[in-house]
Amino acid sequence: MTKARDRRRAEQRQAALDRVITALTASLPDLDRAEALQAVSEAQAAQGIPLRDLDQHLADHPTALISGESHCPHVVVRLAKILHTSGHRAVVRPACTDCGRSNLDLPRLGPCGRLCANCSARSSKGTCDRCGRTDTRLAARRAEGLICYSCYRVDAEVIEKCAACGERRLPVTRRPDSSPLCVSCWVGPQHTCVSCGTVGPAKSNGPDGPLCASCHHRWQKPVRVCGRCGKVRRIARRATGSRPDICEDCYSGPAKTCSICGKVRPCHRGTDGAWTCRSCRQGLPRECCRCGRTRRVHTRWPIGPVCSPCYIVVLDAPAACTGCGRHQPLIGIAEDGTGICGTCSGTAFDYTCRTCGLGGRTYADAQCARCVLTARLQQLLADPAGHIPEQLQPLRDTLALAERPRGILHWLKHSPNAALFASLAASGEPITHQRLDQLPPSRHLHYVRHTLVHLGALPARDEELDRIPAWLDTVLADRPAGHIQLVRPYAHWHLLRRARRRATQRRRPAEPGSFLRTRVLVALEFLTWLDEHGLDLGGLLQDHLDRWLDAGNTRIYAIRDFLSWTTGRGLTANLTVPSIPRQQPSRLMSEDSRWQLLKRCLTDSTMALDTRAAGALILLFGLHASQVRHLTATQLTHRDGNSYLTVDRHPILLPPRLAGLLHQLAEAPHTRAALTRTSRGEPWLFPGLVPGRPTSQSGLSSKLLARGIDTRPARNAALVALSGDLPAPVLASILGLHLNTAVRWAGFAKTSWADYLAARANDMRSSR
Repeated sequence: MTKARDRRRAEQRQAALDRVITALTASLPDLDRAEALQAVSEAQAAQGIPLRDLDQHLADHPTALISGESHCPHVVVRLAKILHTSGHRAVVRPACTDCGRSNLDLPRLGPCGRLCANCSARSSKGTCDRCGRTDTRLAARRAEGLICYSCYRVDAEVIEKCAACGERRLPVTRRPDSSPLCVSCWVGPQHTCVSCGTVGPAKSNGPDGPLCASCHHRWQKPVRVCGRCGKVRRIARRATGSRPDICEDCYSGPAKTCSICGKVRPCHRGTDGAWTCRSCRQGLPRECCRCGRTRRVHTRWPIGPVCSPCYIVVLDAPAACTGCGRHQPLIGIAEDGTGICGTCSGTAFDYTCRTCGLGGRTYADAQCARCVLTARLQQLLADPAGHIPEQLQPLRDTLALAERPRGILHWLKHSPNAALFASLAASGEPITHQRLDQLPPSRHLHYVRHTLVHLGALPARDEELDRIPAWLDTVLADRPAGHIQLVRPYAHWHLLRRARRRATQRRRPAEPGSFLRTRVLVALEFLTWLDEHGLDLGGLLQDHLDRWLDAGNTRIYAIRDFLSWTTGRGLTANLTVPSIPRQQPSRLMSEDSRWQLLKRCLTDSTMALDTRAAGALILLFGLHASQVRHLTATQLTHRDGNSYLTVDRHPILLPPRLAGLLHQLAEAPHTRAALTRTSRGEPWLFPGLVPGRPTSQSGLSSKLLARGIDTRPARNAALVALSGDLPAPVLASILGLHLNTAVRWAGFAKTSWADYLAARANDMRSSR
């Protein structure tokens, strides 16, 4: 029985060997059977793997040795190495699926293919028994268990005091006297490149000697067709059985979790085994050849190593090359010391836009930012037919001519406002106010609407009032039917109607939106309170109303307007809502503080120009922040050597320092978004972020408060001072105050102007 079994197994082994030899000679025609038998015997003996594994794999994958597929038994890796070394170049050695190197042994089979020894060790993950991190790479074993690389780098058993900087860190090398050096203090071996003569770390050891990184990339890397972009370029990652060749421009490292920022990005692995993305990876600091500061090297030009700021400055300021005469970034130096472009310096650096032909910093696909912006605007704002609607063409023209196209490209990519513009264009429908009203109210819709109005694509309207109906529909969406039947007519036929009538009579813009919304919300709160207490609006008594008013919130006094409306329509009895007691100003600024802040606004050049001008107007004339934000350049006049500012109806003579600030503010270039820097609309002295609109009142007050100017105490102190110097009628006509308000300020300032009023009355009677 034993002899028969051994004979049967020998026959099976011989049959398997014959099939393997046949498969090898079929895939490699220049391989004879004797050489194939010797290679198989050597591979099987070295690996100690049964022949049936090789037989089974070649039966399933007949082209395994010429495809480079790394998901295979270890004996295939060994056999491919033996055949490739013996001169059979048709054999493709399997590569590590992690690092991509094919000249190494691949002892471990991972989920995606075989791994080399280093990648296998680095990819072993688990839970750190010291810090508790899960799915992390494990570095060493300690008393508490396995620890990760983060814990290993600060482990007390391995860190030592660096002999150069004195910090306790993980040593990466030692001096001849065995003193440790950390990674920051260690300088690798320096070699002289046999190609360019640069002294520094060697990237590879070529046939003639060491090569630096630039020369290695230029001479050692193969030049073939990239399998991703289709262009003939230097190959950074060679092809395997599962992926094509990838050039240097397309390859940026495998997608891993960065050990510093934690984001999944293309990363490179350091000497400590940690994956680091390009943003977090620290470059070797060198002295910049342009600014002379020791910084991280961004690139190496013929003029020398350049840091990132200088890289941008040079590319953004092209000049005439003394060699070829073209307008290009001057990254080289001629023999006479003049600047030359990359082509004239004999390098492959080319910063010419392939679309417009201008030299400078490119943005994407060898194009400058301006050309990329033009193409992306066409793509973003196009309708289904591929054409930009006529209403959006002013938007396209304004953005395409922006001073900083890179900022606009970032805005197009990340801003929800740009996404809303794109969705409006993609629908193919005309853009109207009615269509925008159908969208959910949001600050992005508010921005888009004002932009279209500012650019002339939509007619202007009173946005503060016309936004109320859409907001009201949203607020009333989940309210009881009885509340809707009361509040909707109250808002439309009472609040909005009265607000529109007043808007046509006001001399300066008003913002009644907050006023109207407060009254609608208070009415809804009151109706909800009635339902909760089982009360009916028709049976409402004064006692019920007093119970609700006892809550103590001053906003509830706004219910007077709603109850007055319901009483006028016979829905409620005549009820009384007490008025809020009139109070004297309680927040005042001392005169010394006011003059000190005013002097600072007029003289401190470190403050922003708009903050200085707004603060001076409030501190000197007591203007409200809402008046200041609505000032325009047309309200500034200059005659007879003096400057005047018209706030209401009469011009105010400005002090020379303040006049200089306001004229400088009117002539200063806008620093806001590109859409606000157009000739359309009002020339606001204080433009806001929304195109065609001034800055917000809250934003202006916050900027002043950050500089120590609280607008209310500052305004109160200024009005008290002015009330002591000017009669109430004059103060009211100059600053746009109501006469009763001016009289109250005069009374608060304890100044009597009875004689002035009597004299003025006599003059008016005599003039008749």
